[in-house]
This record gives sequence, structure tokens and C-alpha cells, in this order.
Amino acid sequence: MPYIRISLMTPAEGKSDEVKRLNQELSAFYIAQDGCLQSFVITAADGSGELGRVSIWQSEATADHAASHEHSMSLRSRVHLAVKRGHVDRSFLAP
Repeated sequence: MPYIRISLMTPAEGKSDEVKRLNQELSAFYIAQDGCLQSFVITAADGSGELGRVSIWQSEATADHAASHEHSMSLRSRVHLAVKRGHVDRSFLAP
């Protein structure tokens, strides 16, 4: 059963390009990891400026393994410094 992670965020003032670039780096890193079936950056179509990442994994364990990698944690910490409060991370199972 695929495991899906979705992260949504709104960049802080003047940080949109940085946040998008960091999310692209994370997405590229994830797609290169064992167990990642797909990963991409998403941008809100409503003009809100919100963006994020969607990644689809073989299992929660493979997603956790990639997320705990030093490179992933470093990039995610940089993302957290460049976004407004209210960053949302959700996980889902797909039949």
C-alpha cells in the first residue's frame, strides 16, 4: 500500500524563490532514494503563494528512512527557517 507525504507551506516575505528551490532539492533527493515512487513540488493555483511537496513511497518505513537522512534534515531545517508559521505535514495511505 503506497504511503504519501504532503508538506504545505507559505514562504516568508521575500523567501519564495528560496523555499521553492529548497523544496526542489528535497524532491530530487527523495526521488533518488530507495522506495520513493514519485516526488514533486506543488504550487497553489489560487494565488495564495502557498507551495509544497508531494512524495509517494512504497512504505512508511522507506519514507522515514529518507527523512532521517542528514541531507534531508538539513534541507528541511532550512525550509522551516524560510516559511511562515503554520507549515503543514500530512501523511496518507493509498489503497
